[in-house]
Amino acid sequence: MTTTQHRGRLMVGSVLAVLVLTGCTDQGGPQTVPTSSQAPLHEVPCEATGTAARPPTIQATASGPYAVETVVDGDTIRIICNGTSTRVRLVGINAPESVKDDAPVECGGPEASTYLHSLLDGQQVFLSADPGQGVRDRYDRLLAYVWTADGTLANRAILEHGHAEATGYGKPFAYSEDFSAAADQAQKNKAGRWSC
Repeated sequence: MTTTQHRGRLMVGSVLAVLVLTGCTDQGGPQTVPTSSQAPLHEVPCEATGTAARPPTIQATASGPYAVETVVDGDTIRIICNGTSTRVRLVGINAPESVKDDAPVECGGPEASTYLHSLLDGQQVFLSADPGQGVRDRYDRLLAYVWTADGTLANRAILEHGHAEATGYGKPFAYSEDFSAAADQAQKNKAGRWSC
């Protein structure tokens, strides 16, 4: 291959990369990010353990229901997954620490935990995985959006009340714009952790 051919291939590759990154397609326009009602989510790999009826307002791909075994802190719960007690980390949020080993309790941490307890203790939930986040994190926790039996998206509710920040830890997630807007509003209102 000549130097000119090599440069030509690099140029074509660069143009294609820009088109992909900016969302341009051969259909003539940018691809839109799915709204929360259209998000391409997936079921989590656990057999249902609950009996609650699926609310019509939640993702059709949400699996469950699952009985909440316990709330661990402001962004983690436990359910029974295929016969084993399994931690579930709520996708798209990060609550202040309240129970992490070798870490101080952070301002707003106990309140975040208390809020999640009030929302999920004794409840049955439905879960969806986000393909941008993967099914499990490096701590082997399931990563999921968590809906209550009345259709409340717990991940978003925590943000609305100011008990967490919105984050995908550098990875894309389906509700990023919605979650960021909810967190920004809570911060403006100095709700929850934002009053620290």
